[in-house]
Amino acid sequence: MSIVDRYHQIIQKEKVLLAYKGCIDGDTVTYLVKLAEKNVASINEKLAIRKKVISILVEAIQNIVNYFAEESLDKSFENESFVIVAAQQNQYEVLVGNYISGHRMRALKKRIDNVNMMSAEDLQKVYLDILENPKVSITRGAGLGLIDMARRTQSKINYSFVEYDQDHVLFMMSMTVARVKDVVLS
Repeated sequence: MSIVDRYHQIIQKEKVLLAYKGCIDGDTVTYLVKLAEKNVASINEKLAIRKKVISILVEAIQNIVNYFAEESLDKSFENESFVIVAAQQNQYEVLVGNYISGHRMRALKKRIDNVNMMSAEDLQKVYLDILENPKVSITRGAGLGLIDMARRTQSKINYSFVEYDQDHVLFMMSMTVARVKDVVLS
């Protein structure tokens, strides 16, 4: 199933704890994180899992903010970013999306593919290497944020690029966090 199909499935069938579409700035980040924390806590999730979900959400939102700032995209794309947090019986899913320029797509794809090829041990080693020496991230081909999300989820980062026009693509990224126990979702 493509990530685009998954997006539609989440909206239609899953327990959505957070859904936002619009401009993302510092105030919005704070609001979204607080709302997600409240909603994940409302279904009595264990603290360790709540922290993982929120950490991944923060990192994913930061990617949106950073890429938009780096890209200097047309302001018409500013209100098109989105964030979704959904709960399922056995996992949480964080799905984000934003527009990036087409020329950045290959580099981002390569970074995510590099992270997805690493084992859990490799991710941990590279993560610690980057913390000790920030120049390592350049030689390894992946940023700390992507590595940290992969470490925390203990699974691959799903992603998709949907062509918008000749210069822009919609980038969508999804990460899942396994639940320790099944909680009945209403």
